Amino acid sequence: MSIDALVIGGAGLLGHSLLQVLQREGWSAQGTCDDRCAPGLLALDPADEAAAAKLVEQLRPRVIFWTAGLEDGEATGSDEAGASAGLSRLAESARRGGGRLVFYSSDAVFDGAAGPYDEQAPPAPVTPWGKALAEGEQTVRPALADRALLIRTSMLFGWGRGSGNLAMRVWERLQVGERFGLSEYRWGTPTYVEYLAEVSVRLVQMETGGVVHVAGRDRMPAAELGRALAKSMALDAALIVPAPAHAHGANGDVFQGGLKTGRLTQLLGTEPLTLPESLSRFRRRWRADTIITYAARPLSDEADKLKKEILEKVQHYYAAVHRPKPFVPYKTRIQYAGRVFGAEEMVNLVDSALDFWLTLGPYGERFEQHMKRFFGARDFLLVNSGSTANLLAVMTLCSSQLKRPLRPGDEVITTPVGFPTTLAPIVHGGLIPMFVDAEVGTYNINPHLIEAAVSDKTRAIVIAHTLGNPCDMEIIADIARRYELYLVEDCCDALGGTFRDQLVGTFGDLATLSFYPAHQITMGEGGGVVVNRPWLSRIARSVRDWGRDCWCGPGESNTCGKRFGWRLGGLPQGYDHKYIYSNLGYNFKPTDMQAAIGVAQAERVHDFVARRRRNFQRLYDGLAPYQDKLILPTVDPRANPSWFGFPITVKDEGAREPLVHWLENANIETREIFGGNLLHQPAFQHIPARIHGDLRESDRIMRNTFFIGVYPGLTAEMVDFVLDVFRSYFKRGAAGSVQA
Repeated sequence: MSIDALVIGGAGLLGHSLLQVLQREGWSAQGTCDDRCAPGLLALDPADEAAAAKLVEQLRPRVIFWTAGLEDGEATGSDEAGASAGLSRLAESARRGGGRLVFYSSDAVFDGAAGPYDEQAPPAPVTPWGKALAEGEQTVRPALADRALLIRTSMLFGWGRGSGNLAMRVWERLQVGERFGLSEYRWGTPTYVEYLAEVSVRLVQMETGGVVHVAGRDRMPAAELGRALAKSMALDAALIVPAPAHAHGANGDVFQGGLKTGRLTQLLGTEPLTLPESLSRFRRRWRADTIITYAARPLSDEADKLKKEILEKVQHYYAAVHRPKPFVPYKTRIQYAGRVFGAEEMVNLVDSALDFWLTLGPYGERFEQHMKRFFGARDFLLVNSGSTANLLAVMTLCSSQLKRPLRPGDEVITTPVGFPTTLAPIVHGGLIPMFVDAEVGTYNINPHLIEAAVSDKTRAIVIAHTLGNPCDMEIIADIARRYELYLVEDCCDALGGTFRDQLVGTFGDLATLSFYPAHQITMGEGGGVVVNRPWLSRIARSVRDWGRDCWCGPGESNTCGKRFGWRLGGLPQGYDHKYIYSNLGYNFKPTDMQAAIGVAQAERVHDFVARRRRNFQRLYDGLAPYQDKLILPTVDPRANPSWFGFPITVKDEGAREPLVHWLENANIETREIFGGNLLHQPAFQHIPARIHGDLRESDRIMRNTFFIGVYPGLTAEMVDFVLDVFRSYFKRGAAGSVQA
């Protein structure tokens, strides 16, 4: 047996986050636990050298993440000695097996005399926990030459019930009104645990070795962090009081800790999270847990019984009314797309209706967290349509809160072939679309023409993965990086598709999705924005939520702790923060009932995508004999599309209409490639625009291309019938008609 990763201490705050990130990245990973086990973890005492070595020999992990020593102190707030026993033999076992070791330590290995510290600073611990960590560091140092990685962090925090880290201690004490003493003398650089886990995996993927400091950008005493955490959870920060002074470091009472992260910034090309950015992510995790817990509160016995009866009858109703009906050739409509759902969606919908949470609420939180994990994104925002998602993405990039916002007159590279709401936000923003021709076969923007279209006015690229076929993201992302252009991916047709094994929607700064019934998953109406840059998250949420500066959730007030203490813009001092607007925005949110459907649909993504690919391949194989008359879809060998439809271009001018009519007469639904060349559409004929080269292929797509369905509701019997109708058309010619 061989796995990708073994996490020693998988039940702890960091270990749990690491396992989540590894799973999201597609790694095969196994965690261990000591005294606090959870399902799926293997029991292991890290101090048991023989047992640890035996486990490594059995699993043969490619990477071992040793979090045990860190969890003993940083995650619990204690000053106890960390577990480093067993580390030496385990490191040797990993080395013999060709694996890598990642060891976690802390700024506690320093004396606190002159922080923040860089990687070259010599350890000089003054506490038992710091000495234990330094001992562990000394154990792994000989392995650093073999690409072992020593990661130091500082003031680790995160939401994790039972973990005992500072955030949880603040929550547990302050929510019941207890005072909580925290040190004003212990300084550090607070680090959000999910960020540490994500960066750790990224560093391993980059094959980084040696010592790397991974910590937040801001430096402060523990008491200040405690107050910030309290405010983020809508608790009374005044309950955080100074703890009695005692010897923290070499300077007596004061421990001047914290870490410099210059090497990390150089490696990743981006700076670490600020505390507000970290708290924004932490707060969403807190809200998702606490709001859902509230929504799932116990009902009275009578209400609980009634609800169970109702939901059971909903399942029976689904079976009686929505069971698939037999296919009848020529009679049953073979749609190009359609909703595919089960009893779970209807149960969730009715469950949400019974709770009568009309605005976006608990189901919305669950759906956003699910999609955020799916993409491995910084954030995910649920909106009321894919069109709104495109508008939100462009409006976010136009925000004056950005250092380099898009401004009227700036050029945005795009292509004219597609859906109008990919283009409309660019026009509404006063931006100038620079059109680059599309390709017949992929029906995407021609990537080889993009760089020549870049001018000194170009500020962004907005591209769509047409019909689920990924664009060449290697070329496009490289151009965006080299010319410092914003990149937006319209993935409304493409949820689940990959390029070089990376999900589309994760290459750009922002990406958009549609959950209209035609797409990969549905909630009726609905859409989403994938946020891949942390500094865009708060702006995007502000634009979605009326443009307000306040970040309080529905029904909340004074999360910031100074609701009447702000002075922004030309408003008077103390103007209510709930009514301060820092962005041009609207209410783009859907209802929680829609999100309830989405929660059930999200569990079906992988199955839906697999069925779409299967239907696509059967159509491709069946139509391959007619490639003298048809141009079948072109797929980059580096891509694995999540097909929205099966595009077909007829080679002869004027030959599309007879074939389309033949299919429609057989009750096979067809669609053209949305708006074709949008510049010929009445709404777009006179927009300010520039064109690079010509749009010959875009016009050809407009005249000669259409598509048919591949959605999961199509059965093998239906696909066979579609191929039979094509076969009869080419056998008998375009003349004549199909008799029902």
